[in-house]
Amino acid sequence: MDIVIVGAGEVGYHLGDILSREEHRVSVVDPDPAQVRRIMEALDVQVLEGDGTRAEILTQAGASKADIVVAVTENDHVNMLVCTLANKLGAKRIIMRLKDISRLESYRYFYKQTLGFDVVLSTDELAAEEIVGTVRQHRALEVESFADGRVQLRRLRIREEGDLTADTLAGLKLPSGLLVVAVSRRDQFFVPGGNDRLEVDDQVYLIGRGPDLDQFELLAGAPKIGRRSVVIMGGGGVGVRIARRLDTMPGISVRLMEKSAKRARAISSNFSNSVMVLVGDSTDLDLLMEERIGEANVFIATTSDDERNMVACQLARSLGVERTVAMVNKASYRQIYDLLGVDRAISPRVLCANHILRFVRSRSVSSIAVIADGRAEVLELEVHHKDGKQERKVKNLGLPRGTVLGAVVRSNDVIIPSGDTVVRNGDHVILFTLPENLSSIEETFRPKGYQS
Repeated sequence: MDIVIVGAGEVGYHLGDILSREEHRVSVVDPDPAQVRRIMEALDVQVLEGDGTRAEILTQAGASKADIVVAVTENDHVNMLVCTLANKLGAKRIIMRLKDISRLESYRYFYKQTLGFDVVLSTDELAAEEIVGTVRQHRALEVESFADGRVQLRRLRIREEGDLTADTLAGLKLPSGLLVVAVSRRDQFFVPGGNDRLEVDDQVYLIGRGPDLDQFELLAGAPKIGRRSVVIMGGGGVGVRIARRLDTMPGISVRLMEKSAKRARAISSNFSNSVMVLVGDSTDLDLLMEERIGEANVFIATTSDDERNMVACQLARSLGVERTVAMVNKASYRQIYDLLGVDRAISPRVLCANHILRFVRSRSVSSIAVIADGRAEVLELEVHHKDGKQERKVKNLGLPRGTVLGAVVRSNDVIIPSGDTVVRNGDHVILFTLPENLSSIEETFRPKGYQS
């Protein structure tokens, strides 16, 4: 594959390193001579020193013939402009990284059509989702989130005989807001029908709303978790996203600590009473003791200062906090966090790079998740029906065998569909499918002649 990476920071370096070792033809573009020199000395890739927002530089890097262009600089505006230029130059697929994805809210598909990207990834969003999953203590073996966290895919193991193995899927009384989309059983991987039964040791893939998936986990034998207390250090993008997600979860109380009084006031106006915003520095031992931080179940450090995150986690641990989670801005620091005893060290940039690698390795860059070592993919598509029709019922879509329509996103509504659910032009659908069905699905929802 011919791949052009614009941006030689942590994300670009990590991508270039792995993709070059997988024998892809990789070009990296960056205006910083030091970054260029670092890449040239360490990696077997073509390196071009220059501004990725200039068409001639992108052309020299091979963007016009590239299978994938990846825009992963530290500047969101640069990444957006790179996407537009790469699209006009003829790149087949484009992946864009954003730190702040809020600019796309309510206009996501307008931006997608205008800028020409196929996939957008937010480093802050990925980090927040990973940390929230840690706080929730999922019984699930795997969790993927879609539609701004309103829809999830979870993988769970059936560990013992019980309600879930007592009848066929059609006969089970499952929560209404989820669908069983696949089962992995020994060497088999299949999309089940209503007459199939679950067995002990099956790994089950489900798509649905979070609360309904929680109920399924209880049916699968997950213990009920009592009230938990979470302390978040830092009111930046990641910290606020985590607090917002936890604010919607029952049984969790949140305290968010922010050094700036002005910033703290602005944050507190956006939350319910279950989130307490405190003004102060989480490395201030007297403040931590005064606020009885040691009684918290989880302490999360999310500032842009790795050293402060380390110190704060160490202090919280010494005061008795059960688990500490830290955001790592320099990927090389992750080993240091491990040595210091931080329970989870999460690098937004490495998370972003790993997600991009999954798209590159999958058969379709429109995938938003690659499941079961590539045996299935999850797609998000905008609906445009054939023959000028405005709407169709799910059962009349003619989806290929091995495909499940997991969710319909319409404005702010998320619908977990049945066969009689109506899918309209302009809706956005989340589909679980086997890889061999990709071209058929694209044809169903994006008929020939449709221009994005």
